[in-house]
Amino acid sequence: MNNLRALDRSRVEGLLIRSITLIDYKRLSNEELLKSAWEKIQYVNIYDSYRYGLCRTAFELLLNAIEENRLSTLGLPRTKQEVLNYLETKKPNIRPNNQVNLELSSQLGQVEEINSLVYPNQPFNFQSLRAEIKRLKIQDLTSQIPLKKQELEQLINTAKERITRAESYILNQLLQKHSRILQANDNSDAEGLNELKEILNEKLIQEELQTLLNKQNEIFTLEKHLENLRTE
Repeated sequence: MNNLRALDRSRVEGLLIRSITLIDYKRLSNEELLKSAWEKIQYVNIYDSYRYGLCRTAFELLLNAIEENRLSTLGLPRTKQEVLNYLETKKPNIRPNNQVNLELSSQLGQVEEINSLVYPNQPFNFQSLRAEIKRLKIQDLTSQIPLKKQELEQLINTAKERITRAESYILNQLLQKHSRILQANDNSDAEGLNELKEILNEKLIQEELQTLLNKQNEIFTLEKHLENLRTE
């Protein structure tokens, strides 16, 4: 029986913006939004109970709208309860209100310092600063992605030096299939991927194959981030 609930997407986006300042959510599917929120919560500290409540509610709504068997394919724990249990570990990071004010003041000072570096002798303007940081990030990704692709190509060529032409063909098939899975955000053909990996395991160790796939993942994530920044 399907217990999934319809998702109030605008509410979830608002909760994530206010709790963990998640802003790169446009054009993301519900699953991609959950994955992005999960990745950010790994390094974000939540300093007050109000924001913690907003964050937990957003995760609960997303989890109720997504099949549990999809979680591990998104890089999350296997069960919804495990995700919520992890969120509980963020509770100890809650600080007294006076400490919150001190930390927020410190953070604001850091933002204003960044603004003075980007726009010397100009008053603080959040929208202008955000636009400039976005421009610099796009510039960085535009130069970074080709270098990552070169690294992947070098790894592939090194691997092919130790295998036959037929096995090189299988390696190409593996990488193409993995790329299609990433593009479609669909892990239904994971079994076929594993079959190709098993064939190549006779000549290439598991860690080496995983390094290639991880590099593909990294490039795909960077390209997706660049696409989102350009279409905002």
